[in-house]
Amino acid sequence: MLDSVPKSFSWSFSRLKAFEDCPRRYHETQVKKDADGKPLWPEEPSEILKFGDEVHVAMAHALRTNTPLPTKFHIFQRWVDKVARTEGELLVENECQWAITRDMTPTAWFAKDVWLRTVADAVKLDDNVALVVDWKTGKSLNGDPIQLMLTSLMAFLQFPKLEVVRSDFVWLQENTQTTQVLYRKECAEQWAHLMPRVTRLENATIKDNFPPQPNRFCRRWCAVKSCEYNGN
Repeated sequence: MLDSVPKSFSWSFSRLKAFEDCPRRYHETQVKKDADGKPLWPEEPSEILKFGDEVHVAMAHALRTNTPLPTKFHIFQRWVDKVARTEGELLVENECQWAITRDMTPTAWFAKDVWLRTVADAVKLDDNVALVVDWKTGKSLNGDPIQLMLTSLMAFLQFPKLEVVRSDFVWLQENTQTTQVLYRKECAEQWAHLMPRVTRLENATIKDNFPPQPNRFCRRWCAVKSCEYNGN
């Protein structure tokens, strides 16, 4: 850990991933604000993201109310049914929003001392075993297994009785899933593997150093028009 990191520093998997894709894009679209407190270069949600949001709302409603999905999403019903059949207490939406402080203590989502936040789409808790599910409407090729690992690590911190967590990416468009299983005894090692990535983000934040990183998003998908690599 870095003792000199401001107490206000916090992160999430999405922020970490955005930073690693391109520090400049991350800073200009998620951190830096204009005079009105809005992102300097706001990113407009794509049609794909809007579709994903709609699917997530429908899946959550179906699980919470034990009702079928709307007809337009009926091809995803098998995945809702699979979670519903799993033994245990069901958690959905805001019940799966977990936050911790820098000393790994669970805290409120909007607490001033939040260090890390994670979100799952659905969770089943059954004594010392948990299933954590994340619906994905994109391509499995773009999945990052660290996101699964991080959500499992957070589950262990939220629920001290857990001994094993299974976490699933469900790739709805591909009708398949990616699964990880993590045991409590493995947590320390996994945190150790993850922390160098977080440290790089912390250091960039301390030094206010966010250089551009040219990548596949530059040509068509980057909102930062002031960047020298935009459109290239």
